[in-house]
Amino acid sequence: MTSEEAAPAVSPPAVRWGVFVLICLAYLVATTGEQLLSPVFPTVKDDLELTLAQGGLAFGLLSASIAVCNVVGGWLLRRMTPVALIARSCVVGAAGALVTALAPGYLLLLVGQVLLGSAAGLFFPAGLQSVGLAAPPSRRGFAMGIYGVAFSLGLTMAAVLGAVGAQWGWRLPFWIAVGLFGASTVGCAFLRLPVPTTVAHLEKVPLRTVLSLPTAVGTVLAVCQYGAVPFLTTFAVVEWRITASQAATVLIVGRLLSILAKVIGGASADRIGAKRSARRTSVVLTLAGLAWVLLPGNLAIYGLAAVYAGGVSTLGPVANMLAVERFGQNGMALGMYRSIQIALGALASAIVGWVAERVGLRPTLTVAAALMPLALLYICREPRRSRAAV
Repeated sequence: MTSEEAAPAVSPPAVRWGVFVLICLAYLVATTGEQLLSPVFPTVKDDLELTLAQGGLAFGLLSASIAVCNVVGGWLLRRMTPVALIARSCVVGAAGALVTALAPGYLLLLVGQVLLGSAAGLFFPAGLQSVGLAAPPSRRGFAMGIYGVAFSLGLTMAAVLGAVGAQWGWRLPFWIAVGLFGASTVGCAFLRLPVPTTVAHLEKVPLRTVLSLPTAVGTVLAVCQYGAVPFLTTFAVVEWRITASQAATVLIVGRLLSILAKVIGGASADRIGAKRSARRTSVVLTLAGLAWVLLPGNLAIYGLAAVYAGGVSTLGPVANMLAVERFGQNGMALGMYRSIQIALGALASAIVGWVAERVGLRPTLTVAAALMPLALLYICREPRRSRAAV
C-alpha cells in the first residue's frame, strides 16, 4: 500500500450551505420584524392618533429591548444550543408581530414592539455563533459578509412591506411577519450544527476599552440609524407633501443602497484604514443630510435622502473592524459593544421624537441626521505623532 493510499488527501471543510441559508433567512425575518414600524408609522400615527413623541418612544423601546436581549441572548447561549435559541427568538417574534397586528391602541403597540425587539436581540448572538459553526475558518469572512447582507435585505423587506401597508393598511405587514416568523420556526427543525466549543477562560476587558473608539463610531451609526432614519418617511410626508407610499419607496431605495454600502465600507476600511474611512463617510453623510433636510423636495433630493439612509450602513463594517481589532477575542465585550450603541440609539429615538414634537422635524433632523456625523472627524482624528510623521 502506498503512502497516498494509506493517507488520502483530505479536502478542506466546506460551508454547510443549507444550514447557512436557513440562518440568513432567519436573520432576514428578525430584521424585518425589528424594522417594520418605521415605514408604516405615518399610517399608524393617523389611525391610532399618535404624536411624534409617542412614535419616538415606540422606536426607543424597540431599540432598548434589542440592546437588553443581546446580553440576555449571550447569557442563554451558555445554557442552550444556538439552534434552540434561534427557534425561541422566532416564537417571540411571531408573538410580537401578532400583538402589533391586533393592537387597538398605543399600549399594545408598545408591547408588540418590545416583543419584536426582544426577538431580534435574542437572535443576534445565536445567529452570529451559528454562522461561525456553519462555515470553516477559511470561508468565515465571506460567510460573515453574506450574513450582513441578510440584515440589509431585511431592512429592504421591511420597507417593501411598508409600501404594502401604505396601500392596503398598516396591519397587513405585521400579519405577513407572523407568517414569516412561523416559517422560520419550522425551518429551525432542519438546522443541524455541531456543538460549539466552550472557552474555559477569557481575559476581562476593561469597561473603558469597550467604551473606546469602536463604540464611539458605532454610537454615531446608532444615532443616525435609529434616531434619524426612522423619521425619514414621516418627514417626507409632512415636509415634502408626498404620499406615505412614495415616502416608503424612498426608504426602499435607501435600504437597497445599504447592501452596497456595507461592501464599500468594508473595502474602504481595508484599503485606507478604518478611521480615515469613517472621516470620509462623515463628510458624505453630512452633505447628503443637509441637502434632504433643508432643500425643497424633488427627485434629486429624494435620491440624496436614499443615499443617506443607505450610506449610514457604511459605518457598520468600520465600527466592527475597530471592535475586532481591540477586543475581538472577548465575546462579552463584543456583546456589550453592540448593546451600548443600540441603547444609545434607543435614547436618540426618544429624544428626536420628543424634541421634534416641540421644535419641529426639520431643525431636529438637521442636528440628528446632518450634523451628528461630523463628530467622526474628531472621534477618528489621527494622533499628532502620526500626522507629524506623514
